[in-house]
Amino acid sequence: MARVGDRHPGGSPRRLERTEIGRRIEKLAADRGMHLDEVAEKAGIRGPTLYRICTGRIESPKASTVMALAAVLKVPVDDLLK
Repeated sequence: MARVGDRHPGGSPRRLERTEIGRRIEKLAADRGMHLDEVAEKAGIRGPTLYRICTGRIESPKASTVMALAAVLKVPVDDLLK
């Protein structure tokens, strides 16, 4: 899964800002010692989908996706959506 700072085919670093939900997901994952790929796999979604959610390229993730992420991160759904 791509991360901030990964290089795209042009060779220069790609910098995409994180959304609020993206920052929460990344912090919660880090607090639990999990990599985002692991979170995505356990939530039953593809890594690129989670990346798109974290960077705002998917602005309104499906409710089932948010619920799965909350379950994996062991937080109430509201904690992701604040």
